[in-house]
Amino acid sequence: MEFRPPKVLEKKPSVAGFDIKIAVVIVVGGILFLFAAIANFLVALIIPLIVFPYVQIELKFPGEGEFLTFIQYQSGVKCIRINQKIKGLVMNVKRKSDSD
Repeated sequence: MEFRPPKVLEKKPSVAGFDIKIAVVIVVGGILFLFAAIANFLVALIIPLIVFPYVQIELKFPGEGEFLTFIQYQSGVKCIRINQKIKGLVMNVKRKSDSD
């Protein structure tokens, strides 16, 4: 007999449509904003400026290491150096598409 978890437990847990990690960051950022607003409102404005970009990055790049890969791609060289003539490259592409 094999143990299989229920379908409900296989899903990723979420709160208000966000992952738990993102929801915790939003709640903690909101609480820090409220406490900082009591002490100094200008300092409290820094907290949403930290939380909002973090949430946007987490939503756009959900996988582990995707953001760093994106940054490396954007900062890397984006040209391809080929030591063949264009006619040879086109023929290679046609041969590959014919074999598929």
